[in-house]
Amino acid sequence: MSGAEAPGRRAAFAPSGTGPRRIAALAVVAALALVAGTGFTRLFPTRDLWVLLPVAAVLPVVLVGALSRRGRPVSPVLTVPVWLAGFVAWSAYTVAAGSGDLMARLDVVRTGVVDGWARVLDLGVPAPADPDLLIVALAPTWIAAALGAELTVRTRAALTPALPAATALLAATALAVPARGDNLARAGALAALTALFLMIRAPRPVRRGPRRELARRGGATLIVVLVGVLAGTAVTRAGGPDPVDPRAHRATPAVSQTEPSPLSALGGWTAHPDEVLFRTDVHGPAPADPVTLRLAVLDSYDGAQWRSTARFVRAGSASSPSRTPAGDPTGTSIPGDVRQVIEIAGLGGRILPSDGRLVGAPAGVRVDPGTGTLLNDHPLLPGDRYEITSEPAPRPAPADLPRLDAGTARAGGSDPDLEVPADPPAILARLADIATARGSTPFQRAALLRQYLSATFTFDPAVPPGHSYGHLDHFLAHTHRGTSEQFATAFVLAARILGLPARLAVGFTAPPTTEGQPRTVRGADALAWAEVRFDGAGWLPFFPTPPAADARGASVAGSNPGESPDQAELIDVALRSAVETAVPPTRAAEDSTPAASSPGPGAWPRWAIGSFLVVAGAAALYLALAGALPPIRRGRLRRTGQPRSRVVGAWRQAVDALADAGRAVPAAASPAEVARLAAAEVGPSGETAVRELADIVTLALFAPATAVEWEGTPGRRAADEACRLLDRFERALREHTTRRRRIRRALAPGTVATEFRRLRDARASREPGDPPTGAAGDPRGPRDPGTDPGLSNAGSPPAGQVSDGKRFAPAA
Repeated sequence: MSGAEAPGRRAAFAPSGTGPRRIAALAVVAALALVAGTGFTRLFPTRDLWVLLPVAAVLPVVLVGALSRRGRPVSPVLTVPVWLAGFVAWSAYTVAAGSGDLMARLDVVRTGVVDGWARVLDLGVPAPADPDLLIVALAPTWIAAALGAELTVRTRAALTPALPAATALLAATALAVPARGDNLARAGALAALTALFLMIRAPRPVRRGPRRELARRGGATLIVVLVGVLAGTAVTRAGGPDPVDPRAHRATPAVSQTEPSPLSALGGWTAHPDEVLFRTDVHGPAPADPVTLRLAVLDSYDGAQWRSTARFVRAGSASSPSRTPAGDPTGTSIPGDVRQVIEIAGLGGRILPSDGRLVGAPAGVRVDPGTGTLLNDHPLLPGDRYEITSEPAPRPAPADLPRLDAGTARAGGSDPDLEVPADPPAILARLADIATARGSTPFQRAALLRQYLSATFTFDPAVPPGHSYGHLDHFLAHTHRGTSEQFATAFVLAARILGLPARLAVGFTAPPTTEGQPRTVRGADALAWAEVRFDGAGWLPFFPTPPAADARGASVAGSNPGESPDQAELIDVALRSAVETAVPPTRAAEDSTPAASSPGPGAWPRWAIGSFLVVAGAAALYLALAGALPPIRRGRLRRTGQPRSRVVGAWRQAVDALADAGRAVPAAASPAEVARLAAAEVGPSGETAVRELADIVTLALFAPATAVEWEGTPGRRAADEACRLLDRFERALREHTTRRRRIRRALAPGTVATEFRRLRDARASREPGDPPTGAAGDPRGPRDPGTDPGLSNAGSPPAGQVSDGKRFAPAA
């Protein structure tokens, strides 16, 4: 069809040629790639990456834009090699600039592209800023920008050009799972930029006012942003299961650990309580508070001894030494980090003590990503000094304790942290049941088990070491005296019997010190304790060993060796809540409801939360339907059907709008009579619109087929004019109706049901001659009066209107 495009056809997206819209779209594509690339800064917290990322996001967009600035874009057979070669050249002369000659630089780029991702999975987090590893962050950013630009200049898609950036952000999030923080803010920014891109690429409005177009695009923007933010919140919600680390599925050979288990050395350290093992200067905790330094985690027990399943990989340093600020050797210390300077004295082996999750470590140190255990490449010698930066493990607030759950097992079937070897001592199961009888939540049961062991049994460092089933039975059933090794083993096995995932930890309690003085750790400070895994909170420590050999345990508010004041407060809160919510003994036999089913203090019942969510969801769905049905029906009118049926549909909507406003319309009224009824409800502008619309629908219903070329351009113009007049009439009708009445009527159930019926009728109606409500006409549609004697006068145009086949105007 020549000339202007038909108004009824959908508007096309902006062409890919030159123009402000294309430039704006390419700029948003570069911003999308930059936001996705910043997700890798959690993996590489180095200042060098912040300098390189903007270039990697902008340069490929400029290359693609330059190759397509005139006429049709160049074939991708030419453009793709250009921006790929551009990445190789750029990274060779920037990222790998210090790697030697040109061939050495190209080899670094090749290694980073081919093997970089595998090396990242074999490293701890944060990863070192090696050139080949930085390419792992820069290559996805470059490719996301280049592919987004290619899709922008070659297609008319509205959202597909943002897909490469979203994929790059997803890859960055997966690789940086163990790192601190999350990418929720970046996901929100990506959603906002995607909405902006959608507005830029949206179809140009056809005969629509600027306010309506702005509202439509603004609504689309709001929906995209809300969906992105809500999706990110659902993925990173507090209290949910821990995210899956791809390193856990990486089949990398573990570094062999030839030194004996630290648990075996525990007896030797406690046998020489005055021997200095190491000195540490811990920056972070208050000097007056004790600090627990974990040495190793043992998670596999066979009934005779504990073993570790740690898999050590190279520990990452936070930044390059050249960029490290003075006083911060790792370059990543933030308020709350714990920086430790350790000087070895009598501590042997290769395992280094640390506090919390590793942030930065010196060269030659490996880390187990699952436990945070540090392994030095060489044996520790007296006088060696190490500087380690770690992030303290999160501690839940007391109000969150009732909501902590420990029932989500690890993926892959059985949970190794719940395994108990066959034939455990019978007293172990009885002890677990008796100790936790009053517990109604997982944390309460763990706290009650800790309290029972420390109050019922005695710590005696002179007891022979050992943690086999035989040692435990002798300790629990006969002597009631044991070492921290036996207290911790009994706690872990009893917790596993109760269904609490648990493991054993070995380390030291660094005693308090004065300001400016290092803490001296001796053999008497060696300790074993237990850790229990809670969904969303991770591994939380429990210290069941009593404070002294002659004490019969600790009070409820007291603290055991290794327990910080914050941990003692959590135990105290859990014990008091267990006492307050305990069922009286006289009613225990009558009450058949398990204690574990009652909600914790301050927790809403599950049925109440579920009911609220169901009601809120139903209300939101109803509001969405009430607001969406009228626009859907209007949009269907403007996009589908033949021109004559669109004119009839516009008249039907006008009559429906008049009926919704409370004006009764007789079923047998003609269009002219309906127009006179509507004149009393609207102003002059609306009266003119409805009268002109009545003239057009009269022509569509009763004029002979030869009066207007309905299948050609005049018919499409008539249909477009009917839609425009309908908009004017509805706008005038709204202006003469109060806002409260409009909202009340729009949300009324009868209105929603009527809109459903109208939408169904509009979809089912295919014959253009069906008469609308309130308009007389023949159901079979317009017929030629020359062939049908029953329509001798029906074919005449309405009074006061003539048709020239192209436009409609008042008769002279």
